[in-house]
Amino acid sequence: MDLPPVWSLLTRHSLDALLERADSSMPAAISIAPEFDRASLSGVPLLGTARLLIERAQALGGLTLTATGALSRIDTRAIFDAMSWPGYDKAQVLTMHKVLNEADAMPVELTRLTAQTANLLRKREKRLLVTKAGQAFAREDQATELFQLLFATVLWRINLGYFDRVPTEAWPQNHIGIVLWCLSVAAQGWLSREDLVRTCTVWDPALDEGPADFAGYAFESRVLRPLTWLGLFEVRRVGDETAVPWRLERQYRKTQLFDQTVRFDVELARPIGPAH
Repeated sequence: MDLPPVWSLLTRHSLDALLERADSSMPAAISIAPEFDRASLSGVPLLGTARLLIERAQALGGLTLTATGALSRIDTRAIFDAMSWPGYDKAQVLTMHKVLNEADAMPVELTRLTAQTANLLRKREKRLLVTKAGQAFAREDQATELFQLLFATVLWRINLGYFDRVPTEAWPQNHIGIVLWCLSVAAQGWLSREDLVRTCTVWDPALDEGPADFAGYAFESRVLRPLTWLGLFEVRRVGDETAVPWRLERQYRKTQLFDQTVRFDVELARPIGPAH
């Protein structure tokens, strides 16, 4: 039997409050806890890689950009070698690319786009320079503030569909606030994307016209994986250990950091029952 969507537990007012504002900023009903253990941010991939970009740009007086605005091969490789990105097989990437362009290294491209969108780095001619905000947020005592900025930028300001090329305009990122609250309730243990996609999104009937797992792939690439970049979700592979990794099922669950940091100001229309 199909379960009802988790968001059906909320009042209409709360659903509206979880939707993004006209200026594409984080909804008023979602916030990041002002105080928590900064040490828990040490393993957040996007935060660590953003700092690497800023530190290298500071040390070199800027990073070199190509004609298309991407990082040069030299800067891409330097960040690629230094970064730590759980679940990302750097060795496999290097076997596939003799020369590493920014587009070949998703975490590097993502971090550069995020840093520019968040105004941590700015373009001047063919250089990428650190802004005053970038200098401030790179300090150790600003880890919480930097995390909050990256969280808001990735989920509400970056077009995550750019990285998967799935021909669906914005779903489910166009209601990511609602999705996040649903995941905070539903993703207590290890679950596959198929377990979560129907109950944690506002379904678009147009998705039924695409391939069987069209929606599942978009949900994973635009929600579940980005949350792992922020350290808010973790992933594991299950199945025959002798099989190639991409054939194994990926399962996700929220981390302790999710519960420590993300706050929701919502009201329930009815109690959360055992179904969720």
